[in-house]
Amino acid sequence: MNKKILVSDYDQTFYLNDEDLKHNIIAVEEFRKKGNIFVFATGRSFYDFHRKIDKYNIPYDYAILNHGATILDKDDNIFANYSIPNEIIKDIKKDLQIDKTIKGFCCSRLESRVDFDHSDLTKIAATYETTEEAMKISKAINEKYSKYINAYYVSKNSVEIISRQTSKSYAISLLLDKIRIDKKNIYTIGDGYSDIDMIKDFNGYAIKDAVEELKKVAIKECSSVWELINEIIHI
Repeated sequence: MNKKILVSDYDQTFYLNDEDLKHNIIAVEEFRKKGNIFVFATGRSFYDFHRKIDKYNIPYDYAILNHGATILDKDDNIFANYSIPNEIIKDIKKDLQIDKTIKGFCCSRLESRVDFDHSDLTKIAATYETTEEAMKISKAINEKYSKYINAYYVSKNSVEIISRQTSKSYAISLLLDKIRIDKKNIYTIGDGYSDIDMIKDFNGYAIKDAVEELKKVAIKECSSVWELINEIIHI
């Protein structure tokens, strides 16, 4: 049997509701027992990721955090981390129009709630009153700082910014170099804008409520992660 890797987003993908989560955990346990590797690729920071993983005791082998900025194994050993250039942080803060945000925070390598004056930020997050405003800000930030960063619109009217050096897809390619598994045996599933590249690059599937741009590049739609596991485990 060829070893397989499944890479899944967390919010609105692995976690849809408590009942679906139970089925997903059982499926992942079975998937890993067969010698396969399960990876989370999420926009969540280290703290926010572990808050959910520890609460539900979810098994995994590797985690790609902050949309690709930080890569670590299940024992929290970090082997890659990408920061936003320090010299543009003040300008980004200004262009995010912080006075219009409902909330905002920054992340560093392992810290999940730091301010803009902290050095080597891995992610900047800002939440606005409306989807329209968040999308507009995201577009403007991407256009102005495209050489340095990627800005993603995420759920709940939020914009999240990471280094241009990385993405979920790029982080997966780094994992491939470490684990040495054929690219054809990598499967991915997600729902949002930061998932699009990995869905396009690695046998990608879309959760049914995924954004339309992601659905266009996916192989097919799935109602849950456990449904996809049951499918690929027999390929």
